[in-house]
Amino acid sequence: MYASDTRSDTPFRNVRNYVLITLFVAVFGAVYEHFSFGVYSYFMLYAWMVPFVMGVLPSVFLACSKKHVAIRDAGRRLWHDAVAVLTLGSLFTGVVQIYGTQSAWSYVYALIGIVFAVLAFIYRK
Repeated sequence: MYASDTRSDTPFRNVRNYVLITLFVAVFGAVYEHFSFGVYSYFMLYAWMVPFVMGVLPSVFLACSKKHVAIRDAGRRLWHDAVAVLTLGSLFTGVVQIYGTQSAWSYVYALIGIVFAVLAFIYRK
């Protein structure tokens, strides 16, 4: 195979990890909203979509592609960071909205996540 397949960051492991993260976030959001006395937030309700769309789908594509796609470590790490920041930002915004307030940190999470995603595209090769 490829020398990069021996690393811990292979596409198949990414698929598994992102599926587990997606399931955890979905269960966390469901449990949190169950105990929120009928108050809900779309950010909390759909927080699982961030690791699914930005993590599972690209990882499945890379794992199933016949052509080996080389992505630099910096780009890969920045992409993982972008997924983490956007997921946590969505959960944070959901908690704040369920609580009934607003926070400027929601915008900071979104901005940092988008910056990481853009930098990941810049440093991918």
